[in-house]
Amino acid sequence: MRGKMSYVFFLLFLFVTIPYLTTVFMTKGNEKSETNLDRYDSGYKIISGQKEIDLEQFLLWILPGQISMNYEEEALKAQAVILRTDLVRRMGTSKKINENKLPYRKQTDQELREALGNKKYVRVDQKRRRAVSDTLGKVMVYKNDYIEPYFHGISVGTTLGGEEWFGTKIPYLKEKESLYDVEAQDYMSVKIVTYAEIVRTIKKNKNIDLKEERLKKNLKIRRMTKNGYVKQVQADSVVVSGESWAEWFHLASNNFYLESYEGKIRIVCLGKGNGLGMSQYGAYQMAKKGKSYSSILKYFYSGIKIKKLHE
Repeated sequence: MRGKMSYVFFLLFLFVTIPYLTTVFMTKGNEKSETNLDRYDSGYKIISGQKEIDLEQFLLWILPGQISMNYEEEALKAQAVILRTDLVRRMGTSKKINENKLPYRKQTDQELREALGNKKYVRVDQKRRRAVSDTLGKVMVYKNDYIEPYFHGISVGTTLGGEEWFGTKIPYLKEKESLYDVEAQDYMSVKIVTYAEIVRTIKKNKNIDLKEERLKKNLKIRRMTKNGYVKQVQADSVVVSGESWAEWFHLASNNFYLESYEGKIRIVCLGKGNGLGMSQYGAYQMAKKGKSYSSILKYFYSGIKIKKLHE
């Protein structure tokens, strides 16, 4: 009887212990995804006032402001690699940079929690930490130099080639199809402005006085790329860059055209952003189809390699 009881207890011991041991070993195998980013030291720092913030921590604080956190995780990982590459590229050999020199606005954990509320914050926090942790230290290079990783929200069905926009060949910035972008909810936006508003805006930014009546007869797109990204707008005697025009009138992108509309100007805008590099919406669609972040990046940036910072 005593032998039977011992056998039963032995079986119960195995029943409880084996799942526990399995969990322990599986957890050890996944230590990479559990990197404590709040204490991680990459050797690259962003200077904020009197403090130095580690590169990976800073990525956590800027990622939610650069891409929709509703996107698939592989798209978020691609964006994390883009941002890390850009930050390190801007640092140069010093491995440090002041945040005032960066085009990114950070949100600390507390600021993000206040902005999103507790429930949504938990979901976003988990996704951003996985995106940064799973790509820890990964950057993009072309022939061992960090690339300038342009990106945009939504293309117009194709991205913009670097040579067409800059007039200089940039081998990793080639025109790429991103056909699903034209189906995006925010693909098209329309803004209506008066001629008087255009006159005031140009005067404010260029300090040049225009006549409204002359502007009505002499307002047109002067130069644009083959897929519609505006390089120059002619406003009577004044030439305005397409990027400045988009900024002044708060347009989603500099891919737009002008139409007369009931004595005003209707600005029809396509896509979001500058059209260069990775389309975030395109990356989202590729991720939905099972593409990895590395596949996404290598599609949008031709001939690049993804490597670890300290390789």
